[in-house]
This record gives sequence, C-alpha cells and structure tokens, in this order.
Amino acid sequence: MDQVYPQRKHLTIIERGDKTYFRVQINKAKQGLKVNKTFKDYENAIEFLNACENKIGQVSVKAFIEQEHFSKAIIEDYFKEPPLIEYFKEYLRIYIEPKYQHLSSDVAKDRYKKRQKNNLITTYKRILNTKVLQKVSNDFELNELIYTQRQEKTLSELKPKEITEDTVNQLIIKLREQGLKPISISDYISRMSVFWKKLKYLDKKLSSLQNPFLNYDKDLISLGEVKTSKKPFRFTTEKLRQVVKVFKRNGNPEFRAIIHLMYKLGLRRQEAILLEKSQITDKPSPRIYIFSKNQERIVRLNQRQWNFVKSLIKPNKERLFDYEVLGFEGSFTKPFRQYKINQHSFRKDYISRMIEKIGLSNSILASQLLGYSTPRAIEKLKGLFPDSPEISTQEQLLSQIGHTTSRITAQHYFSFKTDV
Repeated sequence: MDQVYPQRKHLTIIERGDKTYFRVQINKAKQGLKVNKTFKDYENAIEFLNACENKIGQVSVKAFIEQEHFSKAIIEDYFKEPPLIEYFKEYLRIYIEPKYQHLSSDVAKDRYKKRQKNNLITTYKRILNTKVLQKVSNDFELNELIYTQRQEKTLSELKPKEITEDTVNQLIIKLREQGLKPISISDYISRMSVFWKKLKYLDKKLSSLQNPFLNYDKDLISLGEVKTSKKPFRFTTEKLRQVVKVFKRNGNPEFRAIIHLMYKLGLRRQEAILLEKSQITDKPSPRIYIFSKNQERIVRLNQRQWNFVKSLIKPNKERLFDYEVLGFEGSFTKPFRQYKINQHSFRKDYISRMIEKIGLSNSILASQLLGYSTPRAIEKLKGLFPDSPEISTQEQLLSQIGHTTSRITAQHYFSFKTDV
C-alpha cells in the first residue's frame, strides 16, 4: 500500500516510477525569500518548509541558500575554467605516463628510466606546489610601483589565464628563496614551458594563450650571482694519478672499466653502466649504439678500443656490468669528491679533447659524435676554443692541443694501463 503524505502549502509531491520526491517552492519577494529545492525525504522537506514559514528560521534559510548558490558558483567556475593542476593531471596521463608504461622493473635500463620519470614528476609537483605572491585585481587607481595588492597562492590553484610573466617572476623569487641554484631554476622554468606548450592541445580555448614561461625577467634567475666564464675541465697528470688512487682503493675491475668508457669514449655515466652487448657490433666497423635522451648516436671504435670493449662482453649476460646506477653512484661520489672530480669531469675532458682535435668549424660532426641534438651546443663554445685549421700531422695536433711534446699528449690519452 502506497504511503499517504499530508498536503502542505508550498509543498509538491512528485512521483517518478517507484521513487517519490518533495519540492518546496516559495516566492516571497517582500521578505527576500525565493526557494525552489527538492528533497528525497518527506521529514527533511517539512523541516525546511517550517523554517521558511518562520521569521527566525528564514534568516538561517537565506544564509543556507546564499551559501549553496556560492558553492554552486564555485563548482561551475571550477569546471568551466579549471586550475592548472587539472591540466597537469591530463598532461601526465597523455604525455608522460605512456612514455614509461612499457618499462619493466626487472630490466636495469627500465629501472633507471622509471627513476627518471619519478624525478620528473617530483620536479613538476615541487613547482606546482610553490606558493607565489599573485597580483589581485582591485579598483584602486594607483601605480603598481606605489602599491600592488597580492595574495599568496600555490601555482597549481591558479587558472592558466591568471598566470602571467609577473607570476613566473614571483615563482623564480620563491625558488631562489628555497636555495635553488640558477641552473636548477632555469631547468624548472624550461620544464614548465614544455608543459605549457601542450595546453592548447588539452583545451582548445587556450590556443591563443601566451607562454609566460618564455617572456619572464631572465635577470631574476642569476641576480646577485657572480658570472664567470666557463672553462673546459681537463685532466692533468696529477688528476689522473688521483683517479688511479681511487681505482686501487676500490679494487673492482668493473668500476675501473666503467670510468674508462666514460673517459675514453665520452659515455655518460648511465650509458656506460647500463651498456648491453646488443648495442655493440663490429660490422660494418666496430661501434657502439647509444640510446639516450630520446635519440641515438654512434660511438665508433678504433681497433684498440674495440679490443677493450670486446673484452668486457660476458657470454651468458646481456649487460656488460652488474652495477646499478645508484650503486655505482654510491661507490663513485665520495672517493672522487676529495679530488674535486665528479661524473661530468670525464665527459668534459673528452669533449675538450674532441673539440681541440677537430676544431669548432666542424660543429655538425662534433655534435653527432658527442650526442647533441643540434650543433648549437658546440657552437656556443667558440669563446672557449679557437677555430682550428685542418689537422693532418702530429705536430699540428700537438700545437692545437697546446702540448710541447707527444709524451704529454700520451699522458692525457694513454694514462691507464688498460687504456686503448
């Protein structure tokens, strides 16, 4: 038997299939009360109706309705113009996750790439969670130099259209206050610029939005930093002796071999550690195929280099070394730190030697050999290395490198007993 509900003025009972709803409708313009609200429960509807018909209760009803309208407006605004964090979630889903979803935790190279992914996401989250002093719109007709009203907000809660060059400037200031170095801040801003360029694909309404991460005040990054000209790192005879000391203390032949590849072939740390025999071939000539930073380069080997690399190949293993990247870093960092040598020192020295040998005039060739995506990275070094003429004799090579005898050159290139 269907339940019978007592009738009340301003109350409408609505039957929808096997469900019943109760609508309270009141329009008292003089009292400033306009209500149109539906309930699933009869008792709740009567309680609300009684409040509407009571002068004291009307105060609470009006406040409730105002808050409800305000909350509704906020929700509508959120979905109409989402904050930056919602766009980042889509960017993560569409552009980052697919690049790493095929990776397996059982493969060393994949574990390293997963670590890179986690570091990338952590970096983005740090940026988005940074609080900036955002300009607030007001009716004051004052010059911004005299007075600018600001409110502290995290970058993630701002809408894309609210993020301006001033916002980026404020972000840089906050990152500097956190103790980040200029090179790290530049990297953070670059990553945000990459993300920003995808907004137009995530939301066509943002197609005409300017990229504030390109037009910020670049002087803010290095403000107060002493600018010094970069110098190519070189291994002196003394530095090489220090390397040998570390080798002897470590005692692991794999440790020595990895550093040898970094020094003699310019391999990056992870490229050497994760090297696999499938990357190595002697046809059509001895070479190593390096897959790094979303591109491939070929490292060509002379006969002595080929003999050394070939000696590292294990018949029943795909990888040449058992080291993990993190494990090697732990063995490497502390002993070399006392000599002011880091993982980049070996590659810097290799780059210096390569550039000195072929000259900057051949920046295209140099960029291919060193694994750069464009020759610009090499061409920027023109202030460090002079253009060289064609080098065809040993004397010309010695002159170009700046050595007076071949013995000094030999100390640079053949400093280890197992060198090739």
